[in-house]
This record gives sequence, structure tokens and C-alpha cells, in this order.
Amino acid sequence: MRRQTNWFVCLVASCLGVTSAWAQAPVQATNMAPLPQTAAQPANQPSGQVNIVSLPELQALVAPVALYPDALLAQMLMAATYPLEVASATIWLQNNRLTGSAFEAALAQQRWDNSVKSLVHFPDALKLLGNQLEWTHRLGDAFLVQPAELMQAVQALRSNARQAGHLQSGTQMVVSTDPLSNIIIMPANPEVIYVPTYNPMVVYGSWPYPAYLPYAVYNPGWGAMAFGVGIGVGVALWATPYWGYGSIYINNGYYNRFNTLYNAPGYRYPARVGGASYWAYNGAHRYNVPYSYPNHGVTPAAQQHLNQARQNAQQHVQAHSGTSNSYGGRSGSRRH
Repeated sequence: MRRQTNWFVCLVASCLGVTSAWAQAPVQATNMAPLPQTAAQPANQPSGQVNIVSLPELQALVAPVALYPDALLAQMLMAATYPLEVASATIWLQNNRLTGSAFEAALAQQRWDNSVKSLVHFPDALKLLGNQLEWTHRLGDAFLVQPAELMQAVQALRSNARQAGHLQSGTQMVVSTDPLSNIIIMPANPEVIYVPTYNPMVVYGSWPYPAYLPYAVYNPGWGAMAFGVGIGVGVALWATPYWGYGSIYINNGYYNRFNTLYNAPGYRYPARVGGASYWAYNGAHRYNVPYSYPNHGVTPAAQQHLNQARQNAQQHVQAHSGTSNSYGGRSGSRRH
């Protein structure tokens, strides 16, 4: 794999150091209310100017996961903003042989962000992020800096895969479009998620950007879309992308159930109020890991774009606060 080795070793070493520190001081939870009208800067926001990443570069970055079911993709984008916790969770899962209630009790003692904890229930998705940490770091940074553009890149790739005949409804998933023509990928059975495997150089048809090839975090032996064994969802998925606005839509009911099941009372996050809210980045779970993608800060234009997207998202929450939703999560808890 390209651009891995030394960076990966250093990040894992840092992760192990942070993991040992967790025993000394718990993570401070932040307010999980809907996003404010004026977006706050992340706790470790760097200074300086940036070059906004182009759509071809973003497509190369997100190509390995753009065809994942919406709810799982949302969890992965959130988790990617916390690369050290992804690394720690991957190591923990590889070394853990517990099952059933013992597994759930052990997971509840971990202090990772809930987006990372949710991926523990989907080992292939977690390992893809945890075994390719430089890519994960860059993916998370891109989502923090250019969320709407990143989701636009996902939609462009889905359109290409559909036109190439490799993205269509089947026994594992249902492919449809929303009123704004965004391509939506949902599980065929709401209780079961199938994590796809595919080669981006095959599934999207002829790759249009020779200067920006898909990140090589996939198995080159993969072809078009294939699926392994389905995984019971339980309450492990509680979010979905809010296409067009660069936001993540949270089903508060499912989130709160997950939060109660998979966090010990001493460091359980505050409950989310109301039927729905939007994800807000929590810098406490990043542990001062600097931004590296290739930006070194946020330009005024980019910040204005983020603020406007979040204002639109907040207005949507207020307009629909009395309605129910079917995004993210399912009833019941997953059993191993």
C-alpha cells in the first residue's frame, strides 16, 4: 500500500500511548445537541491557509467506501475524524475473544466515541479504517474541512457505478434516489447490513482521473460488487448522510439506546433530546492529532460554506422536529 509504513507505525505508537492514558483520566463528553447556528472551531483547529481539495481528489479518497450502505458510510465518516480511536478499537477487536453479553460489557468500558464503537459491530468496515490509518486520517480531515464536497464526490461515484451497471438493487441492498436525485443505498432487510467489497478501478467503469487514482486500500483482486455474510444491525447504526448539506443526520432514539447499552454510566454521553439532531465534531476524541490532508487550516470561504450548511441543517431540524424518521439504527440490541 502506498503512503503507509512510517506514518502508520508512528500513529499506532501514539495510539497505544493514548490508550494507556485513558485509565488515568476519562474523556470529557460534550453537549450532543443539534449543531449551533454558528459553527465552533474544532479544539485542535490549525492555523494557516488551505487549498480546497478538488472533486477528482475527493473522489479518489472516498472511492473505496462510496458504495457502502448510507447508514454504515455515515458511521465511517464520523469515526474517521478520530483516527487514534479507530486504531485502538481495531487492535482491541483483534485481541478480543469475548462473545455475547461479555463482549458488550467489555465494549462498554471503552471510552471511544460512539461512532467508533458502532463500527466494532462491523469488523470489516472497522478493519478497513484501522489497517489503513493514513487514508483514514485524510478521509476524516476531508470530511471536517469539505463535508458537502465530499458527499458530492460520493454521489458522483455512485452515479458512475450505476451507469456502469455495477450498482443496482438486489437481495443485499436497495438502490434508489431521493427527491433531489441523490442516490440512496439502503439494506434490503432493515435488520441486516451487508458490507460490500469491490475494486474501484472496476466498479466505477473507466476511471476518469489518471492523476488521482483511488486510494489503494482495497484488495486489487476484488472485482465488481460482492458481499460477505450479513450482520445484524441492532442499535449499532443510528445515523445517515444528509446529502447536499455535508451533515450527518442522527436518529436520537437509536443513538440514546446505543449510548446506554455500550457506555458505562461513569462516562456515558448526555442523551440527545428530541427525535433528531445533527452530528457535531468532538475534538476531545482526536487527542491533538494534527490535520494532514493536505490542508493546514480553513479558509474564510470554506468556513462560511460550513456555517451555511449547518444553518440549513439546523433549520431542517426545527422544521421537522415534530415528525418521526426512519434513518439509522434499528430496534433491539445486537448479540454476538
